[in-house]
Amino acid sequence: MQQGVELVRGIIQALNRGDLDAMLGHMHPDFEWTPLETSPVARVYRGRAQVRRYVEDWLGTFESLRLELEDPTQVADRVVVEVRGHGRGRASGVELETRFCQVWTLREGTAVAMEEHATREQALANVAGP
Repeated sequence: MQQGVELVRGIIQALNRGDLDAMLGHMHPDFEWTPLETSPVARVYRGRAQVRRYVEDWLGTFESLRLELEDPTQVADRVVVEVRGHGRGRASGVELETRFCQVWTLREGTAVAMEEHATREQALANVAGP
């Protein structure tokens, strides 16, 4: 079960290094990334090319950015993690600290989807289903 947690850690470590090839290498070719609903660019990004463009654009808004995973929990084929982000805006220079949750869906040792949620409760409700 911990394999899924380690896979997600590896993806976030690659993102923190700015190594998008390594990050995408852990994702299924049809991977789906769903940002927070409140994001101005909220929509589903499908496939490695769309995910790469989204992440490049997102990283480009920061002078520096580091994501830390807290309290990872694997439930069957899903991993729920709390994410704490620290960064500095490229244009504004403003320090940023944010917190949100991600739900990763895994199949056969690869990530197939990730959805972001504002709270852990929302993320766990997503895992539990209707």
